[in-house]
Amino acid sequence: MAAVVSVALAAVLWSSGAPQGGRVVGLGSVMPWGSADPRSPLQESPPVRGQAGPIVGGLSASSVGVLVVDGGRHQCSATVVASKSRRLLATAAHCVWLDGGWRIDGATFIPGYAAGEEPHGRWAVDTAYVPPAWQDANSPIEDVAAATDFAFVSLLPRDGVLPEQTLGAQGIRWSTPDTVQVATLGYPSLGSYDGQSLRGCTGQAAVEPFARATAPAPGEVLALDCDMTEGASGGPWLAGPDAASGRGQVVGVVSGGDDTALVSPRFGPMARGVYDAADSASQISSPPAPAPADPKSAQIAPRGGRN
Repeated sequence: MAAVVSVALAAVLWSSGAPQGGRVVGLGSVMPWGSADPRSPLQESPPVRGQAGPIVGGLSASSVGVLVVDGGRHQCSATVVASKSRRLLATAAHCVWLDGGWRIDGATFIPGYAAGEEPHGRWAVDTAYVPPAWQDANSPIEDVAAATDFAFVSLLPRDGVLPEQTLGAQGIRWSTPDTVQVATLGYPSLGSYDGQSLRGCTGQAAVEPFARATAPAPGEVLALDCDMTEGASGGPWLAGPDAASGRGQVVGVVSGGDDTALVSPRFGPMARGVYDAADSASQISSPPAPAPADPKSAQIAPRGGRN
């Protein structure tokens, strides 16, 4: 993976090897929601290596969508992941918790969003779960702690129906080899992209060491050649034989990048702990009695996004 240089609005200042003090700029919450004009993805030419092409149809058309956060002011990307509760999304932590506070007040998920169309409607966010290490780092958008930049979001049922029953769900995996073929999806919104269509890059992702100057210990991220921009944060990194068609197992989520490369946290035991806490707390019983999350495993947002 070639070294990535600083560019306007989104930069990755790490290089292959041990990037001591490297900076990753998140590609999510800085992008205002609804700020671009519609444009059909079917009019695009085929992508070249590292360029995000249109993703049309398949499971991703219902399970991947736009996550509108921060009182409707900003957008990220997210995907429904298989769970016992059948109402969990995977996204980036900086999409839901940033600058010392939660950002899910009035948040909604719009699966399959395309050029102003909302074929599966909107699903209200119930709450969100992030790693305690993410809150401890309290990293700014210009220097994201990418190794812990993941979150799981619980959606509210709609008319008594759980999200997964209507939208389907991507699988999820808690280990990856040092190199893995992936498809990374999202709604990039700046540069040559307008946030109006689901885009994706495919290629060989490689595990890279990742460290920040203020971090007590280095972590690991996945890195991939891809030019997606702000708005793509939280989009899934899919592995599996059908990943290029938008169906697979989530092994990470878009954290940050620039106009040539993206990075993702590498899902492992920490991600599994947050997921398990979110899934357990999100299971609906009769009468409702969800189990509280263990604060050592995951930090939970107030329901309804209230600070």
